[in-house]
Amino acid sequence: MADRVSASITIGGTVTADQFAELTSMIVAHGLSTEWDGPDFTADQCISGEPLALFAHETPWGMFDDLEQYCCNHEIPYIRWSGGCVGSFGPERIVYGGKSGPLNYDVDEDDHVVIHAHTIEQLGSMRAIRRYLKAAEIMLPPFVVYADCGAVLTK
Repeated sequence: MADRVSASITIGGTVTADQFAELTSMIVAHGLSTEWDGPDFTADQCISGEPLALFAHETPWGMFDDLEQYCCNHEIPYIRWSGGCVGSFGPERIVYGGKSGPLNYDVDEDDHVVIHAHTIEQLGSMRAIRRYLKAAEIMLPPFVVYADCGAVLTK
């Protein structure tokens, strides 16, 4: 039986209509919503000019494996947060900027990055620590769906 925790994923970038259909299928399969305890996701809930933020409770291991892998395979940027399960795993933030990563950051239950003494030692300087923290705080581009003809499909 999987440990289940609350988790969220925010997706940005430009996708085709076909990619959006595949993403929507995975989003629905994970029971994601555009708000905590909200109704199941439907394709018309995307808001033009904003990344697509999705939320779920009772997420196995706090991950959306197929959805995250799809985003990586298609260079679609995302950030995932998941809460921790005492005795199994801690809260984490996964950051994928669309080209490199995904990068894993330890966070607290409020999604604040936590830096352990070992990480500080490895980074070695305040400049390196600041770069590390900045990489954890990327700004995702708006989520945009384009039709094959180049028309924007999101509202």
